[in-house]
Amino acid sequence: MLGREIAKLGHDIKRIPAQHVTPFVRGNNNDHNDAFAITEVSQHPHIRFVLIKTEHQQDVNCLHRIRERLIKSKSALGNQSRGLLSEFGVVFPCGHAALLSGMTQSPDRQG
Repeated sequence: MLGREIAKLGHDIKRIPAQHVTPFVRGNNNDHNDAFAITEVSQHPHIRFVLIKTEHQQDVNCLHRIRERLIKSKSALGNQSRGLLSEFGVVFPCGHAALLSGMTQSPDRQG
Protein backbone atom coordinates (compact mmCIF):
# COMPACT_ATOMS: atom_id res chain seq x y z
CA MET A 1 0.00 0.00 0.00
CA LEU A 2 2.80 2.41 0.89
CA GLY A 3 4.46 1.75 -2.46
CA ARG A 4 1.26 2.58 -4.35
CA GLU A 5 0.82 5.81 -2.39
CA ILE A 6 4.41 6.89 -3.06
CA ALA A 7 4.00 6.03 -6.76
CA LYS A 8 0.93 8.29 -6.88
CA LEU A 9 3.18 11.15 -5.83
CA GLY A 10 5.26 10.56 -8.97
CA HIS A 11 8.20 8.65 -7.52
CA ASP A 12 9.82 5.66 -9.22
CA ILE A 13 9.42 2.65 -6.92
CA LYS A 14 11.91 -0.23 -7.05
CA ARG A 15 11.41 -3.02 -4.52
CA ILE A 16 14.19 -5.52 -3.86
CA PRO A 17 13.24 -9.03 -2.69
CA ALA A 18 14.45 -9.69 0.87
CA GLN A 19 16.13 -12.96 -0.10
CA HIS A 20 18.51 -10.98 -2.35
CA VAL A 21 19.42 -8.52 0.40
CA THR A 22 19.97 -11.04 3.23
CA PRO A 23 23.33 -12.41 1.97
CA PHE A 24 24.76 -8.86 1.95
CA VAL A 25 23.88 -8.00 5.56
CA ARG A 26 27.08 -7.81 7.59
CA GLY A 27 27.08 -8.14 11.34
CA ASN A 28 23.96 -7.86 13.45
CA ASN A 29 20.61 -7.11 11.94
CA ASN A 30 20.02 -3.39 12.52
CA ASP A 31 18.81 -0.46 10.43
CA HIS A 32 22.30 0.74 9.54
CA ASN A 33 23.48 -2.67 8.31
CA ASP A 34 20.20 -3.30 6.49
CA ALA A 35 20.42 0.06 4.68
CA PHE A 36 24.03 -0.65 3.73
CA ALA A 37 23.06 -4.07 2.32
CA ILE A 38 20.15 -2.61 0.35
CA THR A 39 22.42 0.05 -1.14
CA GLU A 40 25.01 -2.55 -2.08
CA VAL A 41 22.47 -4.87 -3.72
CA SER A 42 20.74 -2.06 -5.61
CA GLN A 43 24.01 -1.25 -7.39
CA HIS A 44 24.38 -4.75 -8.83
CA PRO A 45 23.63 -4.77 -12.57
CA HIS A 46 21.66 -8.02 -12.63
CA ILE A 47 19.29 -7.38 -9.73
CA ARG A 48 15.64 -8.02 -10.55
CA PHE A 49 13.21 -5.68 -8.86
CA VAL A 50 9.73 -6.70 -7.72
CA LEU A 51 6.66 -5.00 -9.13
CA ILE A 52 4.20 -3.42 -6.77
CA LYS A 53 0.99 -5.44 -6.54
CA THR A 54 -2.29 -3.83 -7.42
CA GLU A 55 -5.07 -3.80 -4.87
CA HIS A 56 -6.89 -6.49 -6.85
CA GLN A 57 -3.79 -8.73 -6.80
CA GLN A 58 -3.53 -8.31 -3.04
CA ASP A 59 -7.23 -9.18 -2.64
CA VAL A 60 -6.84 -12.37 -4.68
CA ASN A 61 -3.72 -13.31 -2.72
CA CYS A 62 -5.61 -12.85 0.56
CA LEU A 63 -8.44 -15.08 -0.65
CA HIS A 64 -5.96 -17.81 -1.62
CA ARG A 65 -4.33 -17.68 1.83
CA ILE A 66 -7.71 -17.86 3.57
CA ARG A 67 -8.72 -20.82 1.38
CA GLU A 68 -5.46 -22.65 2.19
CA ARG A 69 -6.04 -22.09 5.92
CA LEU A 70 -9.61 -23.42 5.67
CA ILE A 71 -8.44 -26.54 3.82
CA LYS A 72 -5.74 -27.20 6.45
CA SER A 73 -8.27 -26.73 9.26
CA LYS A 74 -10.75 -29.08 7.58
CA SER A 75 -8.08 -31.75 7.14
CA ALA A 76 -6.82 -31.36 10.71
CA LEU A 77 -10.33 -31.64 12.15
CA GLY A 78 -11.12 -34.72 10.05
CA ASN A 79 -7.86 -36.41 11.04
CA GLN A 80 -8.38 -35.61 14.72
CA SER A 81 -11.95 -36.90 14.62
CA ARG A 82 -10.85 -40.08 12.84
CA GLY A 83 -8.08 -40.61 15.42
CA LEU A 84 -10.34 -40.05 18.41
CA LEU A 85 -13.05 -42.31 17.02
CA SER A 86 -10.51 -45.06 16.32
CA GLU A 87 -9.75 -45.15 20.06
CA PHE A 88 -13.35 -46.30 20.53
CA GLY A 89 -13.07 -48.89 17.75
CA VAL A 90 -14.87 -46.85 15.10
CA VAL A 91 -12.61 -46.79 12.04
CA PHE A 92 -13.23 -44.82 8.86
CA PRO A 93 -11.26 -44.82 5.61
CA CYS A 94 -9.15 -41.75 4.79
CA GLY A 95 -10.83 -38.82 3.12
CA HIS A 96 -13.37 -36.22 4.08
CA ALA A 97 -16.21 -37.79 2.09
CA ALA A 98 -15.64 -41.21 3.69
CA LEU A 99 -15.67 -39.66 7.15
CA LEU A 100 -18.89 -37.76 6.49
CA SER A 101 -20.67 -40.74 4.96
CA GLY A 102 -19.53 -42.96 7.84
CA MET A 103 -20.70 -40.45 10.42
CA THR A 104 -24.18 -40.20 8.86
CA GLN A 105 -24.75 -43.97 8.82
CA SER A 106 -26.69 -45.54 11.66
CA PRO A 107 -24.55 -47.42 14.24
CA ASP A 108 -25.98 -50.85 13.30
CA ARG A 109 -24.90 -50.42 9.63
CA GLN A 110 -21.25 -49.66 10.41
CA GLY A 111 -18.95 -52.47 9.58
